Amino acid sequence: NSYHTLGLVLTFTINLGLSSRATRDALKGIFDISLSHQTIINYINSSASHLSAFIDQNCPKPLATSSADETYIIVDNQWTYTWFIIDSETRAICGYNLSQHRGMQPALALLYNCYGRPDEMATHPDLVTDGNPSYDAAVMAYNDLIQDDDCKLTKRTVIGLKNLDEESREYRSFKQLVERLNRTYKYHTRPRAGFKTFDGAVALTTLFVA
Repeated sequence: NSYHTLGLVLTFTINLGLSSRATRDALKGIFDISLSHQTIINYINSSASHLSAFIDQNCPKPLATSSADETYIIVDNQWTYTWFIIDSETRAICGYNLSQHRGMQPALALLYNCYGRPDEMATHPDLVTDGNPSYDAAVMAYNDLIQDDDCKLTKRTVIGLKNLDEESREYRSFKQLVERLNRTYKYHTRPRAGFKTFDGAVALTTLFVA
């Protein structure tokens, strides 16, 4: 099929958040293009594979205070977690990761994905998170590899839904930013009613970030 057809597939499934079967029906009903839902899934997986390295190389670094959070999706009837870091100035996704647990390792991988290697850090960024202790451990491990104290990550913690402490009050708006991103992401994943494979979840998330 042509790139135009591929573009329509990605527009319906990624931009509009339709399932592969709904995309199949829309292409047939609107454009008289006949594709199986499996072909649509194949196009999604192939596009994600081609774009993955490009996204990793071109995700922007945060220019201001950034926010991190994880949200859940269902893969093969199991909870799986998608992690995001978003920059408060550009509203760009600067890092993402998928994992099967909420431990320190995927949180640390998220920091590497966003900020790069610790020895390449040239700024003193603020990172706003919730109370998940995985972020504390990940930031500590990341900062241990930074020699210059002026370039270490400063973690800000926003607890719960009410501003019970000064730090939560000051940084609540940044936490709300990443929560809004999570809601947008869930809008795009909900039509799938869960993923059959982890690779399928990675493919959709990669194209969502793109």
